[in-house]
Amino acid sequence: MHYNNYVHMPILFGGTMARSVKCRRVCKEPHNRLFSPETGDGGAVTLSVDALEALRLCDLENLDQDAAAQKMGVSRGTFQRLLYAARKSVAHALCEGKGIRIQGGHYTVDERPCGHGHSCTSCPFSGQEEQSNTNSINKES
Repeated sequence: MHYNNYVHMPILFGGTMARSVKCRRVCKEPHNRLFSPETGDGGAVTLSVDALEALRLCDLENLDQDAAAQKMGVSRGTFQRLLYAARKSVAHALCEGKGIRIQGGHYTVDERPCGHGHSCTSCPFSGQEEQSNTNSINKES
């Protein structure tokens, strides 16, 4: 291990230091953490909480990848990797008759209230409410 003279940090792997993983924002902790098929004991695949959030934002909330990445506080490339990993894990579990265990990941729960029963600012209704309030004001004029 060598040390960089400028910042006194260890340099690893051919002169570069690996970047630390950035914490990803998720709306809330999942209520259920284990899903299993009716029959068989084929084991379980692991789905991280942050990968589940990527799946939720893109496939359930219908956000495009740029908007979803922004909600999670990550780059689009990081979001794509999370989403592809989540889809692969879910497909593997469904096709192979395995359970899905939701655990782990590098995330923090965004606990700012949105006013619609969600615990974060990624509420799918927040933009709609602002627009509908604007429309009702315009109609009254």
